[in-house]
Amino acid sequence: MTIMFRPNPQLPDGKTNVIVEAAQPNEYTVQLMQAIKTLQQTSATTIAIDTNDSLEVVPFASIISINVKDKALVIRTLVTTSVNRNPGKAVTELVTRDTLNHFLTRLPAEFVQISRQTIINIRHLRSLKLSYSGNMNALLTGGVKETVGRRYVARLRKIIGAAS
Repeated sequence: MTIMFRPNPQLPDGKTNVIVEAAQPNEYTVQLMQAIKTLQQTSATTIAIDTNDSLEVVPFASIISINVKDKALVIRTLVTTSVNRNPGKAVTELVTRDTLNHFLTRLPAEFVQISRQTIINIRHLRSLKLSYSGNMNALLTGGVKETVGRRYVARLRKIIGAAS
C-alpha cells in the first residue's frame, strides 16, 4: 500500500478528498473506506434533523433507534427529565422526510442497521431475545423494542461480540 499527499489548490479551504485506488474493490478497500468514514464522523457529536416545523440539533448519544414509517423516518431519542426531583428518562420521537440509507451515511459507527426499515444505536442495546420466526427482538433503553431481521442477526451478533 502506498500513502501519499497531493495538494490540490482547486479545492476550497477545509475541503479534503480521499481516493482509494485498487485493481478492483475487495474486503480491504471496503474496510479502509469505512474506517475513513468513521474517522470523519467521530469529530461530530450532533446531527441536524429537519422536521416539518423545526431544525432539531440532536446528540448522537441520545438517539435510540430510527424507523421507516409511511415514507418518513421516526427517530426515537432519549430525553433526561427531572420531574418533582424524581429523575427519569423519556423517549421522544422526531419525524423527518429523509431516507433510511441517506440518514445512515450521516451516522457514526455505533449505529447499525438491523432490518430493512430500522437502525439502532448499539450503545442503547440492552438485550436480544429470540422470537419464534428466526428473528430477534432488540430491547433498547427507554423500553424501546425493535425487530432484528434474520438477515441481520449474524452481523449484529458479531458487532456486539456474541458467539454465533
